[in-house]
Amino acid sequence: METEKRIVYLDNLRNIIIYNVVVYHAFLAFAYPLLFWWATVDKDGSARIYETAIRTMYVYMMPCVIFIAALFILPSLQRSGALAYIKKRFTRLYVPVIVFLFCAGDIFPYLLSKRIGNLSLTYPDTFIAFWRSFANIPLIYFSDADKIMNTIGFNFYHTWFLTLLFFLTLIFVLARLPFAKKAAKPVSLDSRNKIILKTILFAVTLSLVYFAVAWWYVVHDIQLNGWTLLGKAVIFENIQIWVLVPLFAFGLYAYKKEWLTRGDIGSWKIWGMLTLIFLGLYIYLMHFIYLPEVEGMYKIVEHNTLFEDKLEMPVIGDYLARVIIPIWLLVPLACVFILMFLLSFAKKFFNKPNAVTAFCSKHSINVYILHYIPILIFQYTFLNVPVSPVLKIVVMIIIIAPACLWLSHRLVYPHPKTAILFFVTLKLIALAAGFEFYYWALLAIIFISFTGAVFEFTKFMASRKKAKC
Repeated sequence: METEKRIVYLDNLRNIIIYNVVVYHAFLAFAYPLLFWWATVDKDGSARIYETAIRTMYVYMMPCVIFIAALFILPSLQRSGALAYIKKRFTRLYVPVIVFLFCAGDIFPYLLSKRIGNLSLTYPDTFIAFWRSFANIPLIYFSDADKIMNTIGFNFYHTWFLTLLFFLTLIFVLARLPFAKKAAKPVSLDSRNKIILKTILFAVTLSLVYFAVAWWYVVHDIQLNGWTLLGKAVIFENIQIWVLVPLFAFGLYAYKKEWLTRGDIGSWKIWGMLTLIFLGLYIYLMHFIYLPEVEGMYKIVEHNTLFEDKLEMPVIGDYLARVIIPIWLLVPLACVFILMFLLSFAKKFFNKPNAVTAFCSKHSINVYILHYIPILIFQYTFLNVPVSPVLKIVVMIIIIAPACLWLSHRLVYPHPKTAILFFVTLKLIALAAGFEFYYWALLAIIFISFTGAVFEFTKFMASRKKAKC
C-alpha cells in the first residue's frame, strides 16, 4: 500500500512482531531439551525460562502476522488487479524462499551434523543430500521435527510462513474472481460491544475447534508438532494451521467490516485484562507443570534418535493429561486476546508516523528472511564461549537486526536481482571452497552491514539534530 494510505499502527505492530521473531530465534539455542533438535543448541546455557518464552511467543507471533497480512490484501488487490497482484505477491513472498533455500537451506543440517558428531560429512555432501531429499519427497509428505537429526532432509525452515501466506492469498484471490465485478454493498458499522462480542465468540469457537482437532490427532497418532508439505511448495504445522487459517479469515472479515479504521475494537485495558488471565494461566501451566514433566521425555526422545540402545518412553500420567487439555483450550483464547490487546494498544500509543518506523516497516519482510542464518552463525560462534546466555542473546539482537535492515536497505530492496546474483555466486564459491569459507564470508557480511547501519543511523540522527537547531 502507498505510504499515505497505510494504517500506521498496523505497520508499527507488524514491526514489533517481526523483530520479536528475531528474538524468538535467538532464544532457540537455549531451549534444551525442548528443542534438542536445534542445530546450534547450547545445552549448558539452556534454562526453562527460555523454553517457556518460546512456547509463549509461539502462541501469538505468526497468528498476529497472518491476521495483519490479511488486512492489506483487499486494498492492494483492488488497486492492482488479480493477475498483477498475484505476480507481485509471488515475487515478494516466494522468490525469496527459493533463493534462501538454494543459498542457505543446507546450513542448518550441516551445523546439526557437526554438533552430533557426523564430522566426515562435507559441505557439498550436505548440499547434495538436501536437494536429493527434496527430489524424493512425495507430493503429500508428513514430517516430524524429531526426524531431522537422523537424516539430512529438505526443510523450509522459517520461510514456511511465506509459502503458506502466498497460497492462502492465492486461494482467496481465485475464489473471489467470480464476484470481483459485483458492486460492493455499503458496510453497516458494528458497535463497540458487537465487535467485542463477535471477537469473544470467535475466540471461544476457535478454542473448541482447536481442542477437538488436537484430541483427534492424538487418538490417531498424528504428530501435533509435525509438518505437512503439499506439492513440495507449501508447508504448515499440523496443529498451528488450525489457528493460522481462521486468523487469516478473521483478518479479511475485520477489514471488510472496517473494524480497524472506522470501528471501535475496545479498550486496550479490556483486552489486556483478558490477555493477562488467559496467557498468564497458559504460562503458569507451561512453566510450572507441563515442562517439568516432559523435559525428561524429550531427553529420552533425543537419546533414542541418536543411539541404538533405545530407552523406554514413560507413560503420560493422568496428571499431565489434565494439564495438556487446558493448554489446548488456552492457546487460541490467549492468541486472539493478545492480538486484540496489541491492536488496541498500538492504535492508542503507536499511531503516529515517523521516519524510523516507516523505514523498518518497508524492510520487515526482508529482515524476516535475512535474520535466520546470521542467528545460526552467531549461535554456532558462541557455542563454546563461556559467557551468560543473556549476553549472547543481547549481542545477537543488537548486531543482527540493524545488519539485516542495512543489507535490505542498501542491497536487497533497491537491487533485488543484484542481491540474488551476489548470494548465489557466494554460495557456488562456498560449495567449492568449503563451509569454513562460507562461515567467515557470512560473518564478514554481518559485521560490514552492522557497521554500515551504525554509520548511517549516526548520520541520520546528526542531520535531524542539525535540522532542529
